[in-house]
Amino acid sequence: MKTVPFDTGKVKIGLYYEPKENHYNPDQDWIQRGLLGVKPDWTYHIDNLIEYVLLFLGIYAVLGLLSRGWYE
Repeated sequence: MKTVPFDTGKVKIGLYYEPKENHYNPDQDWIQRGLLGVKPDWTYHIDNLIEYVLLFLGIYAVLGLLSRGWYE
């Protein structure tokens, strides 16, 4: 859909304007929601929980391998 320019008589405002879609990544969306005070829904908490569990398991696995002495 093409936007019709606003003609002031001397200047046509928005003559070459082309609307573009905004593509936000999750971090930008999170920052914007925080600044606007929007509370996240429960799926956001589950996604974070899954990330934290995977991170914890990864750290636990690395520490477990290091404590067995396989590097000697």
